[in-house]
Amino acid sequence: MTGLLLLLNAGLLAGGLALTYWPSRPGTALEFNAEKVKLLELPPAQGQPPPIPEAPVSARDAAAPASGSARSCLSWPGLDADGLAAVEAHLKKAGVAAEGYRFQLAKRLGWWVYLPPFEDAEALRLALEDTRQKGITDFAQVRGGRLANALSLGAFPSLEKARAHAAAVTAKGLRGVRYGPRPEAGEVRLVFSDGEAGKPPDTLAGAWPAGLKPEACEAGD
Repeated sequence: MTGLLLLLNAGLLAGGLALTYWPSRPGTALEFNAEKVKLLELPPAQGQPPPIPEAPVSARDAAAPASGSARSCLSWPGLDADGLAAVEAHLKKAGVAAEGYRFQLAKRLGWWVYLPPFEDAEALRLALEDTRQKGITDFAQVRGGRLANALSLGAFPSLEKARAHAAAVTAKGLRGVRYGPRPEAGEVRLVFSDGEAGKPPDTLAGAWPAGLKPEACEAGD
């Protein structure tokens, strides 16, 4: 089809030129107006439909926010085992379900299970012996810092794993077991889950335990 149209256009052009130089009567030249010659338009190639105009985007659609809402988040520069226990007790008193929140640490193995520092070397020695006798092999003495002479029973990536290990060694007869963020863990974040189950109640805003009032923060993944 395309070749036929090209031949027709070429024929029209050749005919016009021929009329210019091939007069019908002697001495008479026919005038050829090139601007009056119209070339036949080629049809669009098959398989390439004309572009469909895009529908204009309304201002309301363009400004529509992403679905979902930001989760609530509270933070502390640091928490020890006592501080963690006090915060959890406050959440429970305020009616926040355990599945409605979680604690986050920047440190990968920021949670630990331990026995608090012992008064002297003899007390520590007896604790080490007692721990071995109960079949617990994963432990180490803390040799520096404010928790020197404590007995570490392992480091964990989450509070849930630390809590479970604390329950396991307690079930073996070990007494005085504690768990919480490690001293060097740094910032502790309390992130509330999506939905109503994780929505902090109004009663949570006030009456935090002394020295444990949190700051607002941006929830991470």
